[in-house]
Amino acid sequence: MQISDFKAVILDYVTRDQSGEIIDSSANDGYLTYIHGTESLIPALEQALAGHRQGEKLAVSISCEEAYGERDESLIEGVPRDNFPGIEHIEVGMQFQTEMDEGLPFLVTVVAVDEQTVTVDGNHPMAGKDLNFDLEIIEVRDASADEIEHGHVHHDGEPCQTH
Repeated sequence: MQISDFKAVILDYVTRDQSGEIIDSSANDGYLTYIHGTESLIPALEQALAGHRQGEKLAVSISCEEAYGERDESLIEGVPRDNFPGIEHIEVGMQFQTEMDEGLPFLVTVVAVDEQTVTVDGNHPMAGKDLNFDLEIIEVRDASADEIEHGHVHHDGEPCQTH
């Protein structure tokens, strides 16, 4: 069966940056599962996978522009520590969800902390990086109606317990 819209896909993967350093892998985080055609992946990666079959192995390189974009230094901002009420310990690497002006959720990562200011970075952690994927397609099958409705692959045929 070929990967096409509304197929449940399970991938074994390793993601490396342009220097070859491993950023992420299924060895650390488990297989990557998604429903093709539902905008669950970087569009360029989803396009590269279209038409491939279970058992195939492929290498895909995606430029930062087609992945998470260039870094935008204007997204780094110092915020008064008072804006984090009830959080006693803040450290570099922590992530917080805030809202954009339009009310949309926005994830920021703490990049520096002092007594008065928490410096946060709104760039995606992989912004500015060309990405290289080594992929093995473990499974391709029709996604169930429940999987399509919930927007993710259910494992071992079990119904989704949370929505």
